Amino acid sequence: MFSVVGLTLDEVSAGALPHVKLARTLDDRKTKSNFRFGEMIQVYTTVETDTQGPAARTKYRHIGQFLVFLYFNEAAVEACKEIGIPIRVLERIEQSELPARRTTVMERPYLAPTSK
Repeated sequence: MFSVVGLTLDEVSAGALPHVKLARTLDDRKTKSNFRFGEMIQVYTTVETDTQGPAARTKYRHIGQFLVFLYFNEAAVEACKEIGIPIRVLERIEQSELPARRTTVMERPYLAPTSK
């Protein structure tokens, strides 16, 4: 399953990009020993020339005016919750429902805290 995450123009302009915060946190964890490798985190977005972006803006218009749509897999959503990164999930979709033309924004292992 993937979660559709919408970002508004204000969020993008302010630098409130959950995937960037997530990547920074995971990079910081690489040097620490109290984390273990978990599932692969995958975050995608639509290709600029694809019609999926405008179609998604229309589909989610009643929720807000979104500029960017990101597609977080379950490991990415779990990592955001664990780290405390807020994301606005608009809908959950199957992998087969992802845009056919998409760009990989982030793909790396989830460095999860080890159990105490």
